Amino acid sequence: MREISVDEALRDFGFSGKDIKVYLAALKLGSATAQEITEKAGLNRSTTYDILRAFIEKGIASKIIKEKTTYFDVATPERLISILDEKKSKLQSVLSELKLIQELTVSKPTATIYQGKEGMKAVLEDILTTKKEIAVIAHSKIFKILEYYFPHYIKRRKEAKIFTRVIQEKSKETTEIRNKDEEQLRELREIKGLNINSSKFIYADKIAIFKLVEGEVISILIKDQTIADDERLIYELLWKSAN
Repeated sequence: MREISVDEALRDFGFSGKDIKVYLAALKLGSATAQEITEKAGLNRSTTYDILRAFIEKGIASKIIKEKTTYFDVATPERLISILDEKKSKLQSVLSELKLIQELTVSKPTATIYQGKEGMKAVLEDILTTKKEIAVIAHSKIFKILEYYFPHYIKRRKEAKIFTRVIQEKSKETTEIRNKDEEQLRELREIKGLNINSSKFIYADKIAIFKLVEGEVISILIKDQTIADDERLIYELLWKSAN
């Protein structure tokens, strides 16, 4: 499993490149003046001030005046996790209202295109929230493209008790994956020569298609009950021919 870097983790939290420089500089310095943080971060003074001001508004930093000098402290890493938990808790408290709004919307077919690995993650997160059985036609390339994220996705899918059926190419990698089927709430079947550059996830009234080419990662999410039903029919034919 690929180790995630500090910069990558902070970017996923929502920090920009300059935000990261200011946060890390302030974290290393402890309680410090804006000038000290500016020098440590290697940015200009006005940029540092703007970022610190934004941090304070978001609860990521605080300031105190000592002998007419203003000092800044940034939140600890543990506090950043708490902020995420608070945001999640707030969304969960209004989840039923949001779903009601969604259900009252007139249902019509939609197709959404996502760029890059973050787009793939967004679609996979949608699959987890739907909590419906998943039918997958895939290639093991998806594990390499989302090397860090995918093990967490599988773990969370299992915790949510979402069963999945998977059709993949016959290879050493898929055989190893197949050995963990029962543990990971999955049934995998293989088709020899299935050397595809995309993966398809069929769930609820949606079809997610992922283009698995490094540097050209694209995700297409189609929402339409009729198309999803047709895709399931085709899937069942393939499933019967797989081993």
